[in-house]
Amino acid sequence: MASIALRHVDALWASARSIEVAPREPQQGERSVMVGAVAEIAELAGLLEVDLTAEPFTCMCLGDVRFTVRGELGIVLGVLSHHLGGGLDWHRWHGQLPLLRPGELTKWLISRGVM
Repeated sequence: MASIALRHVDALWASARSIEVAPREPQQGERSVMVGAVAEIAELAGLLEVDLTAEPFTCMCLGDVRFTVRGELGIVLGVLSHHLGGGLDWHRWHGQLPLLRPGELTKWLISRGVM
């Protein structure tokens, strides 16, 4: 039976117990939210799906929205940064990768008051 290798990002989501979603520079009315239910984590992971075949690109800014993924006992497993109008950055990718559903992610962020 062939085994299927787990990509690093898949392992990150599989181990996630909560995700703090926070604007990097909060403006009036913007806030951080905590995602903790399994279904919510799965939904957000789907919205954060990137094109892993794309060439990573580097931006000089720190991003606009930060996703802090925590595992058991609140241990930080990874921090991803979303660049509005750009992509998603994670240290394992050595740059940003384009999001597959940027419009849907923006709607999700707005509906929760993050931006």
